[in-house]
Amino acid sequence: MNHSMITIDQEGYPEHLRSIPDPPSRLYYIGDLSVIAYPAVAIVGTRRCSPYGQWAAREIAKRVAGCGIPVISGMAEGIDSFAHRGCIDGGAPTVAVLGTGIDRCFPLSNEKLYRRIMQEGLLISEYEPGTPGYSSNFPKRNRIISGLSKSVIIVEGALRSGSMITARLALEQGRDVFAVPGNINQPNSLGVNKLIADGACPIMELESVPELLGIGPGKKAKVLQSLSDEEKIIVGLVIESPGINAENIAFRSSIPLRTVSVLASALELKGLIFAQGQRLYVSA
Repeated sequence: MNHSMITIDQEGYPEHLRSIPDPPSRLYYIGDLSVIAYPAVAIVGTRRCSPYGQWAAREIAKRVAGCGIPVISGMAEGIDSFAHRGCIDGGAPTVAVLGTGIDRCFPLSNEKLYRRIMQEGLLISEYEPGTPGYSSNFPKRNRIISGLSKSVIIVEGALRSGSMITARLALEQGRDVFAVPGNINQPNSLGVNKLIADGACPIMELESVPELLGIGPGKKAKVLQSLSDEEKIIVGLVIESPGINAENIAFRSSIPLRTVSVLASALELKGLIFAQGQRLYVSA
């Protein structure tokens, strides 16, 4: 099985993952690594999920994918699996962060999903090929799931669960945490309901998901309309030449380099472009 590897000191390693307290020193992967060049949305939850949880994970993932944003999860049974499938059905690549070597499908019941993600998405792991599914690997890999994400959505999870570990890591990393309100009669609702009580943003309806997460096309359109002429020129050049740097923008636009640098930083804060080293790309 062919795979690739990238180390933390190489260009192309995701900057937002590099910035977490304990970033992996290397990533093994199968697929297009550029999928995680910008923060995505993580959807995680319990393996023993209810039909409601399955539905919520799948439908939320579809809405995220419909905005062109990848969904990241851990390819575990239950909520993770339905999130991956919803993302693929929604038309965007999904990202599975494995707690095994990149060449191991765990659990085996997800072999069809594993192979589909291999063909249509991205599989990544910090563990060397051949590494089996040690129980200690899975809580550790959760920091990568949240580290690669702009927002983390928890769909069903008990008070003591991997989902709550991911939520805690996300908060420590400065990510936004969302939770789907659960049935108070179900043990797997205790964790998510407590997250909401502690301040996590509840997802109350499907149609508001893009706006709530700040990924809806309507929001971006309003931002684009408010840009200055120079900002529009810079965005246009980045769209035309992905990976262009500030020096080339200044040369091609006759905008002073210092101004380009300042405006590029402003455009990044507005969520329109992002920097990978010295190179600039359009955000999804």
